[in-house]
Amino acid sequence: MNKKEENTLRKFAEPIGLAVDHNNGVIYGVYQGYHLYLIRANNNSYSFTVNFSLNKAGELPQQDEVKQVVKESKDIIDCVIQGYQVSYTLRGAMTVAKTVDKLEPSLQTITAILQKMGYQDACALCGKSDSTVALYTVSGAPAILCDDCFKKQQEAVNIQNREQGNVKENVLSGTVGAFLGSLIGAGAIILLGQFGYVAAISGIVMAICAIKGYELLGKKMTTKGILISSVIMLVMVYIGNRIDWSISVANYYTDVDLFYAFRILPDLIREGYLEASQYYGNLAMVYLFTAIGAIPTIIAAVRDSKQTQESYKML
Repeated sequence: MNKKEENTLRKFAEPIGLAVDHNNGVIYGVYQGYHLYLIRANNNSYSFTVNFSLNKAGELPQQDEVKQVVKESKDIIDCVIQGYQVSYTLRGAMTVAKTVDKLEPSLQTITAILQKMGYQDACALCGKSDSTVALYTVSGAPAILCDDCFKKQQEAVNIQNREQGNVKENVLSGTVGAFLGSLIGAGAIILLGQFGYVAAISGIVMAICAIKGYELLGKKMTTKGILISSVIMLVMVYIGNRIDWSISVANYYTDVDLFYAFRILPDLIREGYLEASQYYGNLAMVYLFTAIGAIPTIIAAVRDSKQTQESYKML
């Protein structure tokens, strides 16, 4: 999570006495005696899901009881129960300030009703209520757990990470995957180019498909995979752009076929039949859009890989 996103989340969290975990981007804390965490619906939305883990006299939450909360406020719009975990969807507003004005009353309504019904904090896995129940991150995901269940989950994650670490990167298969993905990107460049667009989407498609293609078939995304995918993208963007222009040449000169047009395209540019500034400007734009797609995709792949290995208590 970048600093801008974290600062935005703090504007929601701090007025109601909660904190922000800078690794997984959740708002968390203890409110009216309940551990809870809030997750935004998406980065462009001010609606949240607030998550509790509850039991009543050691038993699982009763749907007909915990769902009564939804009827008490127009700003609480849904309730989902999974085992001991109870999640409420909270309606947002158009601005941060107005959303904050909605959040605290919603949380007060929820916790007051839960307390009245006799629900208490509990581990999301075993349902136990004791002093060790706390907020944790397990493989990058937030969870309300007791100390014993966290240790079990952490050990399971460690075993999984060791097994994943033993998986060898298949460079050849990854290269094939990146190439196949880049074909989709090249197709997007050609198709949109024929409609007269230098569209950002074509470069983004190229980047995502090539990188995900390598990751899918190569089993791992390492620095080597990033370099190979990047080289393939550079080559295929050039080829896709050149095919796009070659199709236009073949359509204009009816006695020239596509393959011949592709071969003589540099000569046509050099001799002034095609505007060099327009051709290379178009190519530069597609490379720019590809970079716009590739950089966040690579960062996300590296971040996700790192987060799957992180398990800790959120303090």
